[in-house]
Amino acid sequence: MKNTIKLGLLSAMIIGVFSACSSEPKSVEYYKDPKNAKELEAKIKECNKNANSAKNDTECANAYNAEYSKSLENAKNTEITDEEASKYLNLKKKQ
Repeated sequence: MKNTIKLGLLSAMIIGVFSACSSEPKSVEYYKDPKNAKELEAKIKECNKNANSAKNDTECANAYNAEYSKSLENAKNTEITDEEASKYLNLKKKQ
């Protein structure tokens, strides 16, 4: 009887471990959502600790893609003045 209970508990623990390991990685869209900004920031910090994290970890790759996408959106929404634009164009002409 005791062995049956122990075996049942061990089985439940093993199932729990394997089900936790097989969860789907969070998507780019998940990380792009402003509600998940803190989670994105934490994941980026975690992924930055490993140089190959984007190649080896799908969730890190998704977090990096979301961060890059958000930075592009912010750049598109940034307005520059005519003065800044003319400075840039004048620098290009001189080169």
